[in-house]
Amino acid sequence: MRETLLAVTLLAILIGACADPGEEAATDPTSEAWLLQAGTLDGGDIPIVEGFPITLIFDQPEGTAGGKSACNQWFGGYTLSGNELTFSDLGGTMMACADESVMNSETAFLASLGLVEIFTLENEELNLTGEGVDLVFVVDESAATS
Repeated sequence: MRETLLAVTLLAILIGACADPGEEAATDPTSEAWLLQAGTLDGGDIPIVEGFPITLIFDQPEGTAGGKSACNQWFGGYTLSGNELTFSDLGGTMMACADESVMNSETAFLASLGLVEIFTLENEELNLTGEGVDLVFVVDESAATS
């Protein structure tokens, strides 16, 4: 029994020693509400319009996600496995956006969600990436007070 415990302990130490200390393990992004800080879609910037936030909130038990998409609300399903994250069955409300820049922001963001494949969490930022898409979110501090 003692030899088995010692072997398991040594194995755990060896595995930990082999890990690159610069790499941060993927953790669960679903425990926070997120605010889009910056993004690109097919090499172009996703416009961020002041007063029209883009947010991401996960509903863990239901496997759904949603938030604000500038002037409308968006919703859909998500699948999370390791550091892989995909969104599916996306939809949203359909209010007309008063300003063309807000509509452009919303359209680019919604198009980017369907391309997301991978997430990383680093320095309190959630990065969602995929072919032609890079979205950078920060914790949405206003979500905690609303």
